[in-house]
Amino acid sequence: MTQDSITRAIVTFAFASYARPLDGPRRDALIARIMDALGCAIAASGDEEMRRIAAALAFSGAAGPSTALLLGRGPVETAAFLNGVMVRFHDWNDTYVGKNGGHPSDIIAAALAAGEEAGSSGDEVLRAIGAGQHLMLDMCDGSNALARGWDHATYVGIAATVAVALLRGLNRAQFAHAISMITAANNMLLARSAKVSAWRSLASPQALRNALFVTALAKADVSGPDPVFEGRLGFLDVVCGDLHLAPDPARERSGDTHLKRFPAVFHAQAPCEIALDMRAELGPDVLAQIDEIEVATHAFAIHWAGSIPALWEPQNRETADHSIPFMVALALLRGQVHHHDIEAGIHDDAVRALTRRVRVVEDPAYSAAWPKQAPARIAIMADGRRFQRELIAGLGHAARPLRHDQRADKLIDNATPVIGLERAQAWAETLAGFAELRDVSAALTP
Repeated sequence: MTQDSITRAIVTFAFASYARPLDGPRRDALIARIMDALGCAIAASGDEEMRRIAAALAFSGAAGPSTALLLGRGPVETAAFLNGVMVRFHDWNDTYVGKNGGHPSDIIAAALAAGEEAGSSGDEVLRAIGAGQHLMLDMCDGSNALARGWDHATYVGIAATVAVALLRGLNRAQFAHAISMITAANNMLLARSAKVSAWRSLASPQALRNALFVTALAKADVSGPDPVFEGRLGFLDVVCGDLHLAPDPARERSGDTHLKRFPAVFHAQAPCEIALDMRAELGPDVLAQIDEIEVATHAFAIHWAGSIPALWEPQNRETADHSIPFMVALALLRGQVHHHDIEAGIHDDAVRALTRRVRVVEDPAYSAAWPKQAPARIAIMADGRRFQRELIAGLGHAARPLRHDQRADKLIDNATPVIGLERAQAWAETLAGFAELRDVSAALTP
């Protein structure tokens, strides 16, 4: 089939994982991530930038095999791309961090589009998502392309190709060619060294388009490079370095990703939660006299969300929601952290002024606890007094998982302003029964 041992291992794992029946915990964990991802998507569905993106792609919504949420039907690649952008738009979907970080639920948009196209059941789509997510987590644990400057969408493309190839019914040889093509063609620069741009929301969706493209070619028996991971100038040599990969289909990984309470970078989750709690505790008189705010957290968080000057003077939404100092100031002053608060906060002189009073420092004990925990501590100096509070992790981290009702509340809260409470509640019930769906179009037509 292929001389590349890593490609063979991925193909063998994918078929074995897909064949494994869903038990209750695995099914529920995967459905939770679909509900979470689509809840994030509907919050972005009406944004003006989303309309511009759909128009740029000439997406009419009139006809096609796959559905773009609230935009209509169209080509499978475009529907997957648009849904993927909506999922990523507010940086609100799940997160995982091993040696490499990423957002495994990014692949859901590709699986839904391919599942619609193929007439797959909810159970089949869930098992395909589970296989792709599992592989991505193992790749994040086993190698670190991020440290070499490659975006996590590099891994998303491989994981999405696994899910799509299963749903499109590729045989083992075709599957291997699809994996080799995506591995050769989908390596993306991180491109986030300073100001964060709209590409933050576009990189993974582009990887989904690539996954659908290469699986279509492979199904037509078009060949990919062999070997692609191993050998001189292969993926290991150029992109990720050492890769320790031995995916076990019997291992349960469906609940290993972290969900987010707030629409912000994962490293701001605990600081936002602490800031909201402290705001309620301190009251307006103390908040009006703040001299300084110190946020202590782990080194990884500081590197990505508290280390460069642009994070203290964010000029756009993408940079603001990646800034620990801005998000803490926003939470303290507005008393809530929703996606519309971030845009308003960028233009709020009081929020910007308080952001400049935030210091972000490392606590070595927190760095040692990361990533099993994601701890943070906030100390506020006001009127000569010091107020302090800490958390081991934000709500939604695997160490503090969201309950089912909290996950449903996030979906309903995001959907209600768009489609109304009654439809939002009905949609939540539909998604909760995703495994029983004969036609997964229902998941994208609230």
